[in-house]
Amino acid sequence: MSDSNTLLTALRQSTRADHEALEELTLGEKIMDGSLTAAEYRRIIDWQRRSHLKLEPRVIGFRAGDYAYRPRFVAPAAPPQSETRKTDKATAVGILYVLEGASLGGSLIYRKLQGNASLASEAPFDFYREQAEWGLQQWRNFVAYLNGESFTTDATERAADAAREAFATFRREWIAVP
Repeated sequence: MSDSNTLLTALRQSTRADHEALEELTLGEKIMDGSLTAAEYRRIIDWQRRSHLKLEPRVIGFRAGDYAYRPRFVAPAAPPQSETRKTDKATAVGILYVLEGASLGGSLIYRKLQGNASLASEAPFDFYREQAEWGLQQWRNFVAYLNGESFTTDATERAADAAREAFATFRREWIAVP
């Protein structure tokens, strides 16, 4: 069996390059240095919406202990039963690692957006403001859930594969956003 700290470490290590590449691709530097424009901000929000709508159906309703996934974007309608894929726990954990990590980062992004005078017309930055309000607690609850679980080596590998695929989804959706 693999303990949760090993799972968390495996997820971090197996996705580090994906995370760094995605930040570079998706204007992370411009967010942090305050040079992001309103048009770029709108592109980011559209990308977030598209990415979440691809990933969230696989984890909607996931709950364990004090942790429950909180959807960021509500899908216009539930997909037909035939289109809904059953997601095993390890796969869900990998996807959730990426989604909850993104929310955790959203708290920092929110502060940076508030400090960017050229984005005043886009305020109050609802998507990131909500993450600033609950992203840290969601992450803590997610990690607490992981701390109470055991994962086999196979399950750890499936979680890491799912996390890498979640990052790939974010990448594909970024490239697809005009």
